[in-house]
Formats: sequence, C-alpha cells, structure tokens
Amino acid sequence: MIKKSLFFAALVLGSQHLSAAGSLATLKYGLTSINNDDGFDFAKHSFRIDALFEQDSIIKPRVGFGYVNIDESEQEGGVSSALQLDVEGVYEVESKYLLTPYLYMGAGYEHIIDSRPNFDSQFYIDGGLGLRYPLQNRINLVTEFKAMHMLKSNSNQDAEFALFVGIGIPFGTASAPKDSDGDGVFDYSDMCPNSPRGSQVDLSGCPPKTALAYHDSDGDTIPDSIDVCPNTPAGVGVNDHGCPVRASVEAKPFDTPEPPVLAAAAPAVVKKRAKVVKAPMPAPKDSDGDGILDSDDQCAATPKGYTVNSIGCAVKKTLDVRFEPNSYLVTPASKPSIKSFANFLKRYPNARVKIVGYTDTSGTRSRNRLLSEKRAESVKQLLVSYGISRGKITAIGKGDLNPIATNDTAEGREQNRRIEAEIQ
Repeated sequence: MIKKSLFFAALVLGSQHLSAAGSLATLKYGLTSINNDDGFDFAKHSFRIDALFEQDSIIKPRVGFGYVNIDESEQEGGVSSALQLDVEGVYEVESKYLLTPYLYMGAGYEHIIDSRPNFDSQFYIDGGLGLRYPLQNRINLVTEFKAMHMLKSNSNQDAEFALFVGIGIPFGTASAPKDSDGDGVFDYSDMCPNSPRGSQVDLSGCPPKTALAYHDSDGDTIPDSIDVCPNTPAGVGVNDHGCPVRASVEAKPFDTPEPPVLAAAAPAVVKKRAKVVKAPMPAPKDSDGDGILDSDDQCAATPKGYTVNSIGCAVKKTLDVRFEPNSYLVTPASKPSIKSFANFLKRYPNARVKIVGYTDTSGTRSRNRLLSEKRAESVKQLLVSYGISRGKITAIGKGDLNPIATNDTAEGREQNRRIEAEIQ
C-alpha cells in the first residue's frame, strides 16, 4: 500500500507540471555500487529516466524511475534486480560558462525483486550533483553522481552509489492560450481584452482606426466619428451631423394644397451679427515621443527606445546588456537595465515577451548559437528574479544571424552582440 501511494504521489506531481515549457526529460545509463564494505564497487548496470519540471521557484521538482541489474543468480535465492522511484528538488548553480552544474536532494523507495534477508525493499533518502552541457538541436549532455542512504535498520545494504551519463531532451508545451473576449487575439497579446463580442479588431486586439472611422452605433448612416447625436432612435431622420430633424407633412394623393394666406410683412429689423473669433486648434500631442499621437496612443507612457505598433504599444526593445567575455554571465552594470524592463512589463500583465540573443561572427556558428541561447536564458532568469512569471518568457538564441552592423570592425561586432526583447 505504501509503495502504491508513493508511486501515485509521483504521478500526480508529474501531471501537475507536465505542461510546463522548458521541462527536461533525461535518459541515463550508469554503474551502481551496492556492496561498499570494502570500498566502491561500481559493477551493477543501471538505467534511469528523470523528468525535471520548469518552475518559477529556485528549487525545481524532479521525478525519477530507475532499474538496477543486481543479478545474484549465482547465489541460491539471490536478488535479481531493483526498481527505484524517487522525488527530488534540483538547484541549478549559476555559472558563466555553457556548463550548468546542479545539486539535488530527495527521497524514494527501492523495490527489490527476489529479495533475501537483509536485502529487502525499503525507503531511502538521496542526493548528489550533476553537470549539464547543451549540445546542438537543444539536446543536453548530462553526467551525474548519486548517493542513497537506506532507512531500514535491519539491512546490511546501508548505502548505494551510482555514476550516470545521459542525454536530456526538452519536453512539454505551455498550456493553451486563452481568448477571453473571443476576438481571435489571445489574452497575452490583447491590448484591449474586453472588446465586445463580434467587434472588428486588429492584431493587437483593439478596434482598428478604419473600423472606428466608419462604425455607426445607432444605425443612422452617420459614422460615429462625426455623429454629434450618437444615440438617435431607429427610424428618426437625421441631418449631416447625425441629429434628428423634423419630419415634413406628406401631401395626400390628388390633394391640391391651398395657396397660403400671406400676412402683411412686418418691417425687417436688421441686427448686426457679432463677430465670432474661433480659437486656434491645439497642436496634436505625442507625450511619450513614440511617433503615435496621444489621441491614438493606447499605451501613452511608453519609455524612450521602444519600437511601438500602430496604437503606440511597445513591440520590441534592444536591452542594454553586457556579458563577460566568452561567457553568458550578465555583468553587474547591466542588471539595472533588465530590472527597468521588468518594471515596464509589470504594467502589462497580459503580455508575453520573447528574449532573443545574438552574437557576432567570432567562433563557429554552432558555438555562437549555443552562446546566444544561454545569454538569452540568463536574461530570462534575471527577469524571473525581478518578479516576471517564467511562463510568460521565452528565451531563444539566433547566434550570428540578423546582424545590425558590420562584423568587420570592433564597433560593429559589439553592436551585433545584443539582446532583443519582443513583446507579444
């Protein structure tokens, strides 16, 4: 019953995080030392599969299942193999190189097949350390050391040790994005998240200027943009400004209207009309200087340096980030710029951001791509530490592609070594 409960708990933990983008599944082969009375004896073949789940916390959960081929067949009643199931917390150590070291600790249960006295199924606590290095096509090379302390006091197998090498492969996709107002634009990029059902919107989820210009709310054929009386009842005649006019009396068929009786005209009184001086129209304003007038700007306080769309909302920003030479460790002087960008993102809780890393042409193309990806990931980690949800950030590396300057000069190469943030 205890074994089943532990297994069920591990499955529940895994299912809760299975959709987390950035999770890592690792297949490992290793050697396990079981009898350590006379020193290490890494002679038992072992196989493991681990699932590391991406989280917004420092400690990431990991679920693992292992098989150890013990094979004591030469002994009468010897142990055949062991099955291990464990749940652990993983802490990744910040490094300025592509190599990522990590520590982990947890607990699990080892089920012994064909057990014998003093070698039976039992619980254990475990811990260890590992190294992960990214290869091409987002595949990671993993090496790991594992130590296990058995909790059953009547066993002569007090501890086990193992060495592993394996391949880590990213898995999982983010949960399906939502479109709360049903306008065809997902919430994370919808700048107008409460648009009326059926309304026409642009790519930002807001009514386009053309739609606003020709929309006619009261159906009087006068567009809202020039309708002085926008709530005229249906069927009422209106003038060119959209306001009601008096209906004329229709003549009955075959009726001949009688000529009107003209009264004596009163002497006309000529009144001098006062001269009306029109105030000059105020000049249109662009308060935040992004090229979009305040009347059309739906993000009216965009900081300097952001590329904006047609409604004045930010879509791209080149971050002022510097790295240590040949590493992806962000320099301390660059962190205020990233923190300022994080504060800007907090003003738009529905937005998502893509962090794109670039390098110059120094080094091989594959190395440049890996380095740019790790640099983008470093910026992502800092944004998370400044309060931005990890699930709203995507980090990718494009290496030396898309240069914005020549790579033939030092100044041009410095410009090409950049981090761009694309707001979605």
